[in-house]
Amino acid sequence: MILSLKHLNKFLPKITLDTTVEKAFNNLGFEVESVHPFSDVQGLVFAKVLSVKPNPNSDRLDVVEVLTKHGQATIQTTDRILKPGDLTICFPVGSSKGNQLFSEVKLKGIVSQGMFASWSEIGYDSTLLEDEDHVLVLPNDFAKLEDDPMELLGLTDYIIEISTTANRNDANSYYVLAKELAAYYQTEFKFDLHKPQNTFESKIQAQNGLSKHLSFIQVQGQKQTTLQEKMLLAKSGIDTKLDWAVNLTNLTLINIGVPTHVYDANIVNKDLKADLYSGDVVVLGNKELKVSDALAIYSNDKVVSLAANMGLEAYKVLPNQTNNYLFEIASFDPKLVRHTSKEIKLISNSAAQAGRVISLEQVNLAIKFIQSYCQDLKVSSTINPIAKINRNKIAFDASKLRKYANTTSLNKFNVAIEKLQKLGFDFENDTVKIPNYRYDVELFEDVIEEIFRFYSYDSFKPKTFKNTPVLTQKRDNTKSLFVAQNYSEVRTFTLVSKSKAQFDPFEFNQDIDLMTFVSKERETIRNSIVVSLQEVVEYNQKRKLNSINIFERGMINNNLEVYGLASTTKSFQQIKSDILNITKLDLEFIPFSDNNQIHPNVSAKILYNGEMFGWIGKLHPQFDNTNAYYAEFFKTNSSKSTKFTDVNLEPLKTVDLTFELGLNDHISSFISQIKQVANIYEINIIDDYVKAQSHNVTLRITAQPESIDAINKHFNKEA
Repeated sequence: MILSLKHLNKFLPKITLDTTVEKAFNNLGFEVESVHPFSDVQGLVFAKVLSVKPNPNSDRLDVVEVLTKHGQATIQTTDRILKPGDLTICFPVGSSKGNQLFSEVKLKGIVSQGMFASWSEIGYDSTLLEDEDHVLVLPNDFAKLEDDPMELLGLTDYIIEISTTANRNDANSYYVLAKELAAYYQTEFKFDLHKPQNTFESKIQAQNGLSKHLSFIQVQGQKQTTLQEKMLLAKSGIDTKLDWAVNLTNLTLINIGVPTHVYDANIVNKDLKADLYSGDVVVLGNKELKVSDALAIYSNDKVVSLAANMGLEAYKVLPNQTNNYLFEIASFDPKLVRHTSKEIKLISNSAAQAGRVISLEQVNLAIKFIQSYCQDLKVSSTINPIAKINRNKIAFDASKLRKYANTTSLNKFNVAIEKLQKLGFDFENDTVKIPNYRYDVELFEDVIEEIFRFYSYDSFKPKTFKNTPVLTQKRDNTKSLFVAQNYSEVRTFTLVSKSKAQFDPFEFNQDIDLMTFVSKERETIRNSIVVSLQEVVEYNQKRKLNSINIFERGMINNNLEVYGLASTTKSFQQIKSDILNITKLDLEFIPFSDNNQIHPNVSAKILYNGEMFGWIGKLHPQFDNTNAYYAEFFKTNSSKSTKFTDVNLEPLKTVDLTFELGLNDHISSFISQIKQVANIYEINIIDDYVKAQSHNVTLRITAQPESIDAINKHFNKEA
């Protein structure tokens, strides 16, 4: 939200806010994105036009005599809109804008002592205030020449941009933020609302329909948006060249945080309700759209607006078009509002706010704000008023607060509780009554968070603790082992589509679906990492990269960690050897023929201690066109403790052993025998020579000299 520091300060009359308010916001849990001066102007003054005449040496310049608080001056301008008697602003000699210092200059033979200023030249976006960017002409009663335009035009202001958390939609308003600051600084909060004097009962009727609540106020008469109000809206980036009633809806949005809409009550006045609509609409700006199940406001069975999103061109309120207004103040289902925004492919300021929760307490406050603003006009009673709202009550759990605060005394939180009481929290009889606008406070843990917020997390002093290590954690170098086997690591999404989650080689038989998801492609936790690796292989093959060896460590199903492999260059036996080298486990491989998505002729289940540990093979050609071998197996957590032993400083030795195996036999059984004979540091396969009926596998064993001797005695026996 974009804030004007000057306007925020109006709610806190007994203190003067400055840029240190950034720290206060951060301590309150709101992230301050930026704080910067609104304008780079210095020395601006008001000027009264005395005379205007053309420069005889130029057909484009006017010579304007003005009176300022410094005396009389002559200023030339090409913007020929000034006339005697006008009140304007100017940069006199010695004033500045940014790095530009204004001085006397001679233009076409006549001295010019400064420059007139427009909205854009003093820091405002002129397109939000006027149709054309002319020299600023103000109402004659706006100021005296002795007054400071820097103050009256809000140029000494600071702009603060803050981000609120997703559960604090109420804080997207001056009202709530100022109230929080008043509690933080323990100062007076002033927000005066006045009841209208001239009220009447409207004949218009409304019902909620698909809204949480839908209220209206009928107002008869005309007002003018003040220049100060327009400048405030412009600082928030909101167009002000609209009817006063439309400007009022925007003032309600930024001050109260509730989106409102206004209609001509002569046109929109019957059977008002909220319901879904599918069909063609013409929204503001004469843009034709087709929507489906968009949340709309109906009057007499006709759609008059898209709820909290956009008005319709046929029902827009133009300046001075009517004296009979109907203000809509409502709370809608955020999901329906967001869906409607997607349908029209546009998110307005009101839609961004209504796309999250709007409490009924805020709706009531917005109603009172509009009634107070229109107090000098004829204002109806609320159409479809909100019934009394019961406050949420939460039991005060002192023991839980002590536990979270790690303290035995709760007296330190007395000041924080006093601050919360200023926000409407009532602590009485072991119960906490929650203010109705705080829809996010549902548990006592939420109350604790509020107490800590105002106590300040900085007040919790860090304490040292003794960390006595009892185990030396072994470094996990599994990824390095994969890299050593010529695999490259990839990272993929844990979430997949429901169709891809059907691949379930481990037979979990229960999908884990997300309640909310960004797309249909990411709505379920995968049951196999292979479906993600398959996407990587397909992507690279489309790019003509066909030599692929990849691995990933990731999660499947209910937080189970696995390693996945994919290769287009390695054979079944090679991948099998890689798995054995990496896991260093006594694994068993049996045919995998009971899954219709896995190729039965080239696939195997991997068993460890009789349980399924993983699998290796190809996907069935019906479901895969990569022709790659895939494998996945569970990550194992070794429970062995690292014990320190005396260091043997003798160099390690190596010995090469060659074993003749059948074509379909694996070296794993011999590796197990070697490990039973001696304490091995490392075993690597250095050669695999394939013959017609067999293949010779050569192992290189690295170990201490006594271990090498034991291996030689066992395997290299003399004939």
